[in-house]
Amino acid sequence: MAIDQIEDKESLKDELDVEWFEREYLECFVDLSEKMERPEVLLSIGIYSYAGNNYPVPVMTAGEFSCISAPSKSKKSYLKSAFAAAYIGGKSLNYFEDIKGHRKEDFYIIDCDTEQSKFYASNTFARVEKITGQKYEHYYPFKMRHLTPDKRVAFIDNLLRSTRFEEKVKIVFIDGVADLIEDSNDLVMSNYIAQKLLSWTDKYNIHVCIIIHNAYNTIKPTGHLGSSVVKKAESVILLEPEEENKEILKVSHLYSRGRSFQEFYFRINDQDALPYQCDEYGNIASSFINFEKYVPLGNSNDAFDAPENIDPPVEDDVPF
Repeated sequence: MAIDQIEDKESLKDELDVEWFEREYLECFVDLSEKMERPEVLLSIGIYSYAGNNYPVPVMTAGEFSCISAPSKSKKSYLKSAFAAAYIGGKSLNYFEDIKGHRKEDFYIIDCDTEQSKFYASNTFARVEKITGQKYEHYYPFKMRHLTPDKRVAFIDNLLRSTRFEEKVKIVFIDGVADLIEDSNDLVMSNYIAQKLLSWTDKYNIHVCIIIHNAYNTIKPTGHLGSSVVKKAESVILLEPEEENKEILKVSHLYSRGRSFQEFYFRINDQDALPYQCDEYGNIASSFINFEKYVPLGNSNDAFDAPENIDPPVEDDVPF
């Protein structure tokens, strides 16, 4: 892909003519007299209070990207499944009461796994259906283990610009983003991937949520790639196993452009192998656990069901 294209300065100069400048001038100029609309909130975690009212804490908005950062083998894909399920809706609030999707239409979700075989990837993707309690027809999972890094980027590129998905996608998950390049310590290619994320989110007005490993024994995402994406992400979500009990995972808002959500915990329940929000001691609310045999709802419209009074109207003067 193109390191050759990135370094080909002469061909780039040919494109940067007067016509290009005039077009980009209009695109780049910010007219302060124009009232800017707030970004569309796709996913929130918890609430905050302002002027006597409660509002959701935005974590994923359209036109931005976020990052789940965690050590290896620390249930990152389980949290990703919870986020995808929350955006769909259904019974997801029975597993994570603080994670709420704000989907108003049957928008598409693209879920890309870069490292697992078809068997393990399929099990991961099926978890979304189990959490929501339904089969959502616009959830599109893809395994890309067999592709080379440059072809993985090209595949995502083609997905987003294809007529099949054009103006229908809202959230894209990439588990894990380091597999989009050969070396996560390559400064040029790391910046290239970070720019790709910015380009995808801006061009298609979508949210991209990526998963990346932490550097060993730190909370810092690994390599130059980690540094590049952290600087540009809307939200960086840190996932850490608890010292006393590694089965309990703490989720915190490491960095945010807006408000931060309060940290919360989850663990995998042995009886159904699904993630549940819990307290810091691993206790799951008894009202959450229901071990009845999973039966799909069958109707995607049921995914819009959600408790009332958690998402009040957002006024212009409410801090974001």
